[in-house]
Amino acid sequence: MTTTVIAAADGDAALLTLGIALYAAVILVCVGVCVNALANHRKQLAIGTGATVIALSIAGVVVAILSSIA
Repeated sequence: MTTTVIAAADGDAALLTLGIALYAAVILVCVGVCVNALANHRKQLAIGTGATVIALSIAGVVVAILSSIA
């Protein structure tokens, strides 16, 4: 009788999941800061955090495309 490994513990998958969760949290925090800045009429902070959200979103799309190709 042979033993077949169906699933194995992989630390890379756990780190990837943690990274994605932190990435999403950073985007949500930036959106919250942007909304707060807009409510308090802090234009420069709103523009800065809005630009950060856009940059992180574009970076996420690029990484997703590159990971699907490779």
